[in-house]
Amino acid sequence: MPLHERIKQIREYRGLKQLAVANQMNITQQAYSWLETKSGNIKMETLQRFCNAMKIDLPFLMATEIPVTPENMEMFEKLNYSNVIEEYKKLKLKMQGYEDIVLKRAV
Repeated sequence: MPLHERIKQIREYRGLKQLAVANQMNITQQAYSWLETKSGNIKMETLQRFCNAMKIDLPFLMATEIPVTPENMEMFEKLNYSNVIEEYKKLKLKMQGYEDIVLKRAV
């Protein structure tokens, strides 16, 4: 699915009009309408502002293989990918520590 269609689906899922989202993004309704119809060469800042307005993470917006369904919107709006990545890094360090302990005992 093209990005412009995904942007429109997410807005419609939230039940918002283009003007309301444009106001939240601090852009005109015409500029927002362009995002939903053409969306070629969009700045990352604009995409991030859309994500902030829709309360989603940028990776979910860009994951065009994940359909915009009520279940996915509910699941992904609760995730904060930066927190997930940080927790993964902490877990990886802990696992490395446990592996070091196990290897020392095995020797």
